[in-house]
Amino acid sequence: MRLHTAIPVLLVLTTFLCACQKTSSQNETDSKAELVTSTASTTSIATAASTSTDSTSTEPMDPIVQSEFKLVQPQLSTVFPSLQEDLIRDFQYDAFVPLKDQQYDSLSPFFLKDNLLYLQKGICNFSNSNDIVFYKYDLNTGKSTDIEGRLEQRQYGPHEGDCAYAGDRIYASFGSETQEAVHYALDTEQDSVEVIKKEPTDEVTSFCATFPVNEKEYVETYMTNNRDHVNGLRYTYYVTLFGETGEREIVTHEYGWDENYRYTVNDNKLYEYSQSENGDDPRLRIYDLNGNLLESYELPEVSSLLKDRGNLEEDMENRTIGISAFGDYCLVTVDICFSGHNKCVLYNLKDKTACMLENCFYQSPNISVDSTVKNHILALYYDQTDSYGVYNLNNAGLFTPVLELPPFDGYVVTDGTSLVYLNKAEKKLYRIGL
Repeated sequence: MRLHTAIPVLLVLTTFLCACQKTSSQNETDSKAELVTSTASTTSIATAASTSTDSTSTEPMDPIVQSEFKLVQPQLSTVFPSLQEDLIRDFQYDAFVPLKDQQYDSLSPFFLKDNLLYLQKGICNFSNSNDIVFYKYDLNTGKSTDIEGRLEQRQYGPHEGDCAYAGDRIYASFGSETQEAVHYALDTEQDSVEVIKKEPTDEVTSFCATFPVNEKEYVETYMTNNRDHVNGLRYTYYVTLFGETGEREIVTHEYGWDENYRYTVNDNKLYEYSQSENGDDPRLRIYDLNGNLLESYELPEVSSLLKDRGNLEEDMENRTIGISAFGDYCLVTVDICFSGHNKCVLYNLKDKTACMLENCFYQSPNISVDSTVKNHILALYYDQTDSYGVYNLNNAGLFTPVLELPPFDGYVVTDGTSLVYLNKAEKKLYRIGL
């Protein structure tokens, strides 16, 4: 649901995705040993040529795990620079959304590449959904171009990931009022947008995300469940790679309600987060796209967040709701049940350090983020002021304040070298160098 890339919306989504539900107690005694000792035994990372299955030792696990990561805590300044010099003076909001339509229609940044900003406009159709049209805006010249085509009845976007740039096209998906997942592509060479395919969705299917892999390929993920609430709900996670030669399923993974799996991809690698019941044995595994295991880490820092009961009742639980991978970093996000906020662990896999952050969100540039991308955008929500602090994190681990978003305002996109911010209340557009 970050398709608009509206950072304030993310907190609402985090609350919406809170997994504060009762865990199944049926077959608990029979399944507990299997879950603890073989958390990934059903993961199949399949390619056209090979299949790789990863399983852990059958020996009982020591509940005390020595972390591979040194815990560090960055100092985050709350003094943000002025934006006066960063104002794009040629930008006219009313030219895209006439004053008479601004009560219902809205404009937001969609994608940034070099000096070209792609904007999306939501046109209210008064049926619990929006139609979407796109524009290309040159930040240097102030010239805008209409993107040919329209997406109809957009109701909601994926709740992890935004879009993916690959092969001169921007790929993304959204859910429609007609209970369909609509997959579309914006051609940056032809200045057109088209629907690639539509798939039916129901209460057993959940579309998750679109992620960039490299300059030519991208990945889509989704989940299904078996609807069996009596004998035990089970999920199947699918990760499909799309490229110039077609599509290839690289993960098909079935798991139970008490387990938790999350996937993301970047820079030709697949990141898998796994967790058995009750927050036991959280792990991060990194594979290449042929299913070969490259790295594996135990995550006791995440485990401590999951098992921090606080004021939780017996049938409530904290739950990992997402991971993000960028450069040498991996951000693991844990939803704190019924609290309205999250806690995160930011891992530097190169330097083997970890830091704890609260109410933190990663802002993807929607391109493959390898070691050549030196800047990463993280936003931290401040409960006291109901605002967001946006920070630049470089590869050396230094946080630099970029801007403060006022409550319920501010749309941000980045390409890793600069950041574009639309202040909707003031109808002003800013471009900030990183």
